[in-house]
Amino acid sequence: MSHAQPLPAYNASAGMMPIGKDPERPDAEIFHIAYTLKGADISKRPVTFIFNGGPGASSIYLHLAAIGPKTIATAGDGSFPTVPARLQENPDSWIRFTDLVFIDPVGTGYSRMLPGADGKLQDPAPYQGVVGDLDAISVFIRQWLTVNKRWGSPKAIAGESYGGQRVSALSRILSEQYAINLNWAILISPALYLDLADPGYSLIWPMSLLPTQAAIAAHHGLSTIKNTPADIQTVEDFAMTGFLTGLAALGRATAEQQEAFYAKVGGLIGIDPVVVARHQGRVSETVFAASLLARKGQVIDTYDGTQATDNPRPQEQGIGIFDRSLTILSGVLLAPFMDYVRNDLGFVSNRPYIPLDIDVSRRWNRASTLGGPDDLGVALAQNLDLKALVVHGYQDLQTNYLMSRYVLEQATRAPAARKRLFFGTYMGGHMFYLRTASRAEFAKDVRSFFETPP
Repeated sequence: MSHAQPLPAYNASAGMMPIGKDPERPDAEIFHIAYTLKGADISKRPVTFIFNGGPGASSIYLHLAAIGPKTIATAGDGSFPTVPARLQENPDSWIRFTDLVFIDPVGTGYSRMLPGADGKLQDPAPYQGVVGDLDAISVFIRQWLTVNKRWGSPKAIAGESYGGQRVSALSRILSEQYAINLNWAILISPALYLDLADPGYSLIWPMSLLPTQAAIAAHHGLSTIKNTPADIQTVEDFAMTGFLTGLAALGRATAEQQEAFYAKVGGLIGIDPVVVARHQGRVSETVFAASLLARKGQVIDTYDGTQATDNPRPQEQGIGIFDRSLTILSGVLLAPFMDYVRNDLGFVSNRPYIPLDIDVSRRWNRASTLGGPDDLGVALAQNLDLKALVVHGYQDLQTNYLMSRYVLEQATRAPAARKRLFFGTYMGGHMFYLRTASRAEFAKDVRSFFETPP
């Protein structure tokens, strides 16, 4: 695939889909944007339903920075463009090999509750929780397939961050409860539901975090390794062997053995061994983010450790502020998105478009354990047509890649299912696709994933 080639001709539409348990009495409506290839054989043309995470995030991030036909123009190194950002054709858009439907869950984007019989907007609480959210997305997918006569098309879902938890659960729920069998599931920087023991005692979390910390330190020239996949692999090997046994045996190690252990870990992750010792080898994400570049007065972004800014609160322990990926990126994307939706897609609304609502995340009902690695493992074992691809950025502290790989390999126990579970890792952070090379590599991998039989 040459990036010099223009995108194929496609139709683009934006609109609302009413949803509810009773189709004749919808209680909410979901805003979505769809791209479909002109003249395609829909019996063979895949359709992919895409959402971000949060919870409380719209699909604007994957839409305008990774997958859609249009993308923001950036420097390509993971940094944000100056504002106002401009849109350009996305040479790595998935429209080359699948139709695309971007979904904004209730309470995000333009998606809202509808008035009830009394004329008042209905309570959004039923949709602001694990179960209600999954039901809403499932109902939307079923309704979209019906309205657009696409039941006979191959089907895929893709979600980022908390959206990865949605993908894991939906890969099972869509089949079991809605008779929708998927062909592909793509988890992008997934934040899977994990019930780990107290991190003060569990060895799994620090084990999974170590390679990511080393990759970030290497990017900044502060690690004993180089920032290459091969060198990061050596840290993976150490994390799952010597690091694990070292942590477990610290209580019975001699002072000399402890000192050597902390020195090795500190060298890998670019942190003073004294700090490593203070935390007994378990350097958390926030301590690492605040410490790595502290001598420069800088703090790194936990969503993308390659990006650093001056620390506005250096007197505080930890970070003390939201990451720029939460506070700035939404505004970078929203301005060109608003013009694009109105001027190019012809959709006009007086509602404010909500890219990310932190309060939704705070209110979220997390009582259900749906969305863990076991859901995807079961779905792969039962649906022999399903394949799953799990991708991460090396320098993402929020959802580190080794944790996903470890728990999904443990959860996918059926040998035939394990052969249909694939992993990909790219330079960059949570939104590694902000790096031009990583986005291109990602799109190439996903296309191969779609076009290779299970």
